[in-house]
Amino acid sequence: MSMKKNLRLTVFAAAAALLFAACKKEKNETPTENANEEITTVKLTFTNAANAADKVVATWKDLTGNPVIEKVTLKANTTYNLSTELFDERKNPADTITHEIEEEADEHRLFHLFFSKANANLQDSLSTVATVTPLDKDGNNLPIGLEVSVATKGAFTGYLRMVVRHQPGNKNGSYGPGSTDVLTEFPLEIK
Repeated sequence: MSMKKNLRLTVFAAAAALLFAACKKEKNETPTENANEEITTVKLTFTNAANAADKVVATWKDLTGNPVIEKVTLKANTTYNLSTELFDERKNPADTITHEIEEEADEHRLFHLFFSKANANLQDSLSTVATVTPLDKDGNNLPIGLEVSVATKGAFTGYLRMVVRHQPGNKNGSYGPGSTDVLTEFPLEIK
């Protein structure tokens, strides 16, 4: 066999192997059941527990990599019922991720944390700003955090961080296990 023919056969065999591998790979690709949620928009609605007409709504929206964030202004020494709504607005109509979190409640936990500085480390979270009590629970009696009570304390200027943690198979009520679906920070003033 000539060297030229041998080279052609080798190139043909390599190309066929690559084509076969590529086709085989496509057939085996399936979406993972426990993939992180795609969240572009977070809407927080604070309703004064003593006066339902007193509402504060703030939105965090990131469609381009530059989030647009509204400030949260609350009253000191006041209890609010906080409802968190999550959306993927890259879809038309917008996909309501809140329903997915509710359906997969045993895999998700929302955290509402307070910090004096933006982008602070988790261990710098302040418990002196407000008491956050989850009002919703999953089938294992662990908090979800879509509905919480927020009892503010004294005056404060800083940040409210809302984090959705994705914890399939290892949710235990704490922040640690899993990965982050979305992390948002809202400027916060309590006065």
